[in-house]
Amino acid sequence: MQIVSSYGVEIKKKNIPLRSTLDIFRKAVSYLIPVYAEIWEELSEIRNPQKRFNEAEHLVHETKKNHARFPFDRHFPKMPSYLRRAAIQHALGAVSSYQTRLSLWEKGELRGKPKLVCENHAMPVFYRNVMYKPGEESEDAACLKLYDGHDWKWFRAGLLHTDMEYLRRHWSGKKSSAPVLEKRHQKYFLRFSYT
Repeated sequence: MQIVSSYGVEIKKKNIPLRSTLDIFRKAVSYLIPVYAEIWEELSEIRNPQKRFNEAEHLVHETKKNHARFPFDRHFPKMPSYLRRAAIQHALGAVSSYQTRLSLWEKGELRGKPKLVCENHAMPVFYRNVMYKPGEESEDAACLKLYDGHDWKWFRAGLLHTDMEYLRRHWSGKKSSAPVLEKRHQKYFLRFSYT
């Protein structure tokens, strides 16, 4: 049996651009939701989730071999690929959920016609080594790749000592997933999940 637990570590250092990073991530998700809703029939025909995701990314991301149908890269230049992929995944999930609820409503199994909401509360994931680097073993800090309003740069984030002590005492040696940024009561946290 696997047990999954999560713990939020408060970010102490406030003079890093967490708000602008959160804003641009949410704007990216809000941009992608109507795009995928518009072409959902085309995407829903692809049954394999990985192939559907790849097609969704090709629709919005320009490469040498791929001409994107929608100008996402123009609106969100230099967005790290892992963050772009997290935004795509979140948008696909939102549209898929809406389509499922709409289908249930059309069959009469759901009261009240569902709405596709583009304003969202999506939180970015900081993938290890490309968006997040842990501090030294006894250090109460981590490095995060954040958007400063012009570019994506590495910033050192101080973390609350008591939270880090708890993780070191109870979760040392256990594998953690990529931390997710979380905001509660005007404070920011990195939420780590452990299996």
